[in-house]
Amino acid sequence: MSHDAIVLLREDHKEVRRLFREYRGLADGDGGNGARHETVQRIVEALTVHTYLEDELVYPRIRREVPGLTEEMDRAKEEHHVADLLCEELSRMSPDDEGYDAKTAVLMDAVERHIEQEESSWFPQVRATLGRKELQEIGERMQAVRETAPRHPAGSGMLHRIADALEG
Repeated sequence: MSHDAIVLLREDHKEVRRLFREYRGLADGDGGNGARHETVQRIVEALTVHTYLEDELVYPRIRREVPGLTEEMDRAKEEHHVADLLCEELSRMSPDDEGYDAKTAVLMDAVERHIEQEESSWFPQVRATLGRKELQEIGERMQAVRETAPRHPAGSGMLHRIADALEG
């Protein structure tokens, strides 16, 4: 398996898209609340790990070494913040709750736009600027951190940093 950071990010994207298709199939058919809830919880976990890795390992490096992408990194970080908030809300909801399916749909739409932007716009720039060795290094670090990365949105992103600041 490749440890190239972009390859790893694309694999995460592929898994998230698969989970989105699974959820849509359950929501459109006779999926039952238990299966929908389980799939949403897997989406929340996958996105929480992915955004944590990007925010903590990938984006800071890109910000330092690919100055032409500073605005894109700012926007991506804010998109992650919105996704974290939606994931946090969904993690506390049940499929019976009003707005559950709508909130899930908004999350999926936002994430799909985010993925498209990353893959079509800045992945090629990052690959051209950083090169293979650097991408391998970032990817190896991602693999090392993935096992201990937060799996619940309350343990990642801005909410986690606020809680840490209040406790500290």
